[in-house]
Amino acid sequence: MTESRDDADRIFVRSRWGTNRYVYNPHNPIGCALVVGSLLFAAGGMYLLKHDPGLLSGTEDWDGGQLRSAASAATVELSNDAEFGPGTINYPDILRAAIAKHGHGSKDALTVTLASETPESAVFYGGTEKADYSVTAHGTDTAFCLGVRATMRRQATHYDSVAISVGDGACPAS
Repeated sequence: MTESRDDADRIFVRSRWGTNRYVYNPHNPIGCALVVGSLLFAAGGMYLLKHDPGLLSGTEDWDGGQLRSAASAATVELSNDAEFGPGTINYPDILRAAIAKHGHGSKDALTVTLASETPESAVFYGGTEKADYSVTAHGTDTAFCLGVRATMRRQATHYDSVAISVGDGACPAS
């Protein structure tokens, strides 16, 4: 790319491919770092676009149909995993993260609130945990009531079963 020793000190040199543009000088340590940094930046950007398609949408709002499908998909996933139940610490955050994972709106625009009594954890004594959660999102008037029922044997590491029902409208206050 460069032939004279004077160009080795420069970060930018004129292109020798018939254009009159300036390009990074790979013979200069800073120019070489800029070449590598540019490639890493481009690869990182492509990775983010692939794994977070909503990154460039710029919308935080949800619509009713999208919220319904995300809530349904999240409840199926959480029921099949049977790892967390309503007695788990920060269970509303777990629900919110699972719903956001299956939707295209912002996680910050989701609201999951406990609408029933605080459930007792069944980790030490076994039994059934029951709780109701209201799910709403910014941008829509749609609300859902998630009824969560989980059973666990005494001192088990995972729940035996987790059943989550999805109802239309906010949960009635208890």
